[in-house]
Amino acid sequence: MSIATLTFRTWLRYLAPLTVLAAATMLAFVYFAVVVKPATDVDTAHAQIRLGWILAASAWMFQLWLVAAAAPLVRGLATGAPPAQLDALRGGVRALVRAAVPCVVAVIAIVIGGIALVVPGLALLALLCTTGASVASPLPAQLYESIAITRANVKLVAIVVAAVLAVDLAIAFGAQLALVHALPKKAPLALLAPTRTFVRVVALAAIGVSPVAACALAALHVRRR
Repeated sequence: MSIATLTFRTWLRYLAPLTVLAAATMLAFVYFAVVVKPATDVDTAHAQIRLGWILAASAWMFQLWLVAAAAPLVRGLATGAPPAQLDALRGGVRALVRAAVPCVVAVIAIVIGGIALVVPGLALLALLCTTGASVASPLPAQLYESIAITRANVKLVAIVVAAVLAVDLAIAFGAQLALVHALPKKAPLALLAPTRTFVRVVALAAIGVSPVAACALAALHVRRR
């Protein structure tokens, strides 16, 4: 079974539990989608646009964690022993708890690399992208396993990671193109209203696509381990 087939079969079979787990891991996105208020001036509208882009650009952090919940499901399908829906949900919660610290360490390393220079950050993202799927222990064995898998499959991992990042950013780009227009300094409230919708669309769409990204990264780990 190819990585693409394994990815989409897992996602479609466990759409409900994976979406619930994605919302749980991305509670910050849910929060902003709920609490964002209509813009009352141009400055607030611009701040909401920036917020939408920040959400899109940071989605990968949560997707790396969600890989932990997707990995047991991918393994189940790959071995012909897929878990039931409730078992998938319960197992996903346990996997998220188990992988929390390794994923935080991986994200911190990637962010530090990105702050230093963009290229090292992207390289670290590729190297550590399957950390959540590892069941090795103790720390940092999970990170070493992810690095080993990436080094053995550099081109494939790079393609998958690039696709994940491209989709995340395309959400914000498409939403802004469809909803937000040029904002003059004295824009009427009717022209400012779509910026709240922009934030909500980006937040909810990011949650919606994150299970696919997580399944793809988990499939990489399972197939190339």
